Amino acid sequence: MVEEQVRTPGESPLVVLQDSVVFPHILTSLAFHHPMDLAAIDEAMNREPKTLVCVTARNSGKEESASLETVSPELPVKLENLHEVGTMVLIHKLLRIPAGGVAIMVQGIRRVKIDEIVQTDPVVRVRVHPDPESPDRSVETEALMRLILGQVKQLAELAPYLPDEFETMALNIDNPHHLAYLVVTFLKLPVEDRQKILEIDSSEAKLTNLSTHLEREIELLELGGKIKSKIQDDVQKSQRDFFLREQVRAIQKELGDGEEGDEDIVRYREKIAKSQLPPEVLREVNRELDRLVRFGNGQSQESGVIRTYLDVVLDLPWARHSTEPFSIEKAQKILDEDHYGIEKVKDRILDELAVHLRAKGKNRGPVLCFIGPPGVGKTTLGQSIARAMGRSFVRVSLGGVRDDSEIRGHRRTYVGAMPGRIIQGMRKAGTHNPVFMLDEIDKLGSDQRGDPASALLEVLDSSQNKDFRDHYLDLPFDLSEVFFIATANVFQTIPPPLLDRMEIIRLAGYTWEEKRHIARQYLIPRVMKELGIDPFEFRLDDPALVRLIREFTREAGVRTLDRKIATLLRKVVRVRSEMSRKRKVIITPKSISTYLGNEYVEPEHLLDKAAPGVVTGLAWTPNGGDVLFIETLAIEGSKGFILTGHLGDVMKESARTAFSVVQSRIAKLGIEQNFFSKNEIHVHVPGGAIPKDGPSAGITIAVAIVSLVTGIPVPETLAMTGEIALSGRVLPVGGVKEKLIGAREAGIKRVFIPEKNAKDLLEIPEEVKKDLTIVLVSHIDDIFDECFSIKKRKKPVLSKVGKKFS
Repeated sequence: MVEEQVRTPGESPLVVLQDSVVFPHILTSLAFHHPMDLAAIDEAMNREPKTLVCVTARNSGKEESASLETVSPELPVKLENLHEVGTMVLIHKLLRIPAGGVAIMVQGIRRVKIDEIVQTDPVVRVRVHPDPESPDRSVETEALMRLILGQVKQLAELAPYLPDEFETMALNIDNPHHLAYLVVTFLKLPVEDRQKILEIDSSEAKLTNLSTHLEREIELLELGGKIKSKIQDDVQKSQRDFFLREQVRAIQKELGDGEEGDEDIVRYREKIAKSQLPPEVLREVNRELDRLVRFGNGQSQESGVIRTYLDVVLDLPWARHSTEPFSIEKAQKILDEDHYGIEKVKDRILDELAVHLRAKGKNRGPVLCFIGPPGVGKTTLGQSIARAMGRSFVRVSLGGVRDDSEIRGHRRTYVGAMPGRIIQGMRKAGTHNPVFMLDEIDKLGSDQRGDPASALLEVLDSSQNKDFRDHYLDLPFDLSEVFFIATANVFQTIPPPLLDRMEIIRLAGYTWEEKRHIARQYLIPRVMKELGIDPFEFRLDDPALVRLIREFTREAGVRTLDRKIATLLRKVVRVRSEMSRKRKVIITPKSISTYLGNEYVEPEHLLDKAAPGVVTGLAWTPNGGDVLFIETLAIEGSKGFILTGHLGDVMKESARTAFSVVQSRIAKLGIEQNFFSKNEIHVHVPGGAIPKDGPSAGITIAVAIVSLVTGIPVPETLAMTGEIALSGRVLPVGGVKEKLIGAREAGIKRVFIPEKNAKDLLEIPEEVKKDLTIVLVSHIDDIFDECFSIKKRKKPVLSKVGKKFS
């Protein structure tokens, strides 16, 4: 054997190990970088046999630096810094490392004891003597060897890091010391425990110590196997690193070596103590927190889900209220400050606030729903209500929502689950009783994923929303103190059950006079403040503002007007910055095009000249009221009735009804008996790219056909709106206020409206009534008589059919 052939020299070069121990009879590899180590290795390579002594430093394993650097980089090596027992090794192979160090393959020869250090520079040399080990062949030693071999077999089955031949190598060793050194080489032990096994002389004591370490290693591996099988189903391939950390953490916990305490757990417990949670919520939160504690302070997917859930629940305002008192007088003052006109709307809001004040915050009445064109102030009304009540304001847009989970939330079984928009809004509000605006409620959709409108029924019903249960929370949340407000552009697309729970408050469009007041009082001062413009820097003449309103915008509200004013004032800022001598910028009707360009809107105007078969009607659009021209044409040689102009089904039916009414009055109207059998009537509504629908053009179409047939033109300053019945009755229509405002803007002077719409005249602004002659009609014959003077009457037609407003 090599050990028997190599003598122990009296003096030998020394290398000091920091984080390892070399054992006799064992092949191992070592790496060195320190100059003293390299010098010792070079000396060993130049002698025969190529031997040197390896000794482990005391308190080693504390730092990562190798060799002599941590013993003493500056001072000579001292005996008190080294273990007394080391190993003499034989160098088998040397490899130069490009970085400047060397790697050597060595075989332990025998134990040696250091007598003294004889040289420290440039090579550390020591005087040593052999420390022989005599194998004990007692029965106890034999029993210990068999025990260790059994443990080795058990370890080989559990430890994946052991080589396949480890068990075979151990079975072929009959020397107890050699067996101990082989086994300890493959065990993951601290350096001090390895050194202790090297220093023990007695075979029995050495094997007993080794058996203790083997037993602990086996217990750790068995525990690791249990943990692995327990969590293996939940761990994905991408989470392998996390699995290893969890495994180590679980082992440390079983051994009592884990760190105590978790800042997140402490923080959650503090928040729970401060939050006034209902009993059911408190039980659920504590249960989830206990689950989080069991998972430990890791970054697993499940612990992340629990943390997100706890954050959402504890952020909700379970007991936080806005307690600022409010009065009706204060509310009225704020509404008047923030909004011009709309007195009826503000009165209805004040009525609701008075009831709310008496009910002490509990909502008992229907939900207010503001319906009107874009830009008329629906959202700002909600903000004003919140300011008047001293509450927080939160707005949730429902436009395009088609999944009821957007309202009720997603169940936590789904990946990426979130609470619904109602709970998210309450979390954002931060109080239990905010003003909550459901914006664009008319644009809710439904498909195979569910019906969000049905989900909103529970939210808006005061008898049910006290225990609203979001799917994500799965806990009851009280919405009874929330002041809900809804907004919409039209009510026709709101589902009937939802509409039944709301009270409709209509906001019609503004006249240009009202827009002028709004611009002066609200829009211009706000934009000036945003852009940092002082009043002395510019002046917008009133005629210029009127031109801006009437020629550069075409809307019922003031949203486009707000953008145009902002564009105009940004131009003012630029002009001022380019002036060499600062002076006031004056904007006149002529100069406004210089700033805004030629992007003005061409409004609908009157016909240039009245013509037979062409009559002006009135239409309602999402942008307000407008005039609508009905054109008719007779085509000789065939009979029939043609409708064009992108008309909807309702409007087509209304046109056919009007045609039938006219046909039934041939004799009364003085029309040739067989006129309609010889001529095809074509009715066209210009603007073919724009969809048109509704019954309100019925009387207009009837008058246009009669005008065509009789050849009598209808005055271009006359417009009309109303649904026609087969009996000739004129039925009421909607959007009267918007239509009359649009008629005035177009230059109409006289308007026919259904008599049953007389109640709507109370909402018409005085300036509109002043400029229009509004005639109430109840039957189509009265309109024919008025337009064509076909039948002479003793009394004026209008005195019979209604009153004249002027």
